[in-house]
Amino acid sequence: MKPTVVLHGYEAIKEALIDRGEEFAGRGSFPVFEKVSQGFGIIFSNGKRWKEIRRFSLMTLRNLGMGKRNIEDRVQEEARCLVEELRKTNGG
Repeated sequence: MKPTVVLHGYEAIKEALIDRGEEFAGRGSFPVFEKVSQGFGIIFSNGKRWKEIRRFSLMTLRNLGMGKRNIEDRVQEEARCLVEELRKTNGG
């Protein structure tokens, strides 16, 4: 059985996750999920693979507009552009 750490209180959690994040970055294993996901995915992956998947996911979400503008606004803007282009082809 692997050692487990339980954190209690704001200061302890902040120190572990912010100040010593690398030391507390490990996750427990879930054999059933590991078999199904083959170690992929943000939730059940661990270590280097988790960091790579997380980095890729954040980059992809940012490219899609996360953190910049509301996605709904972006979809509406794209829809308006599409309607304008359709009107041009239909004579108006």
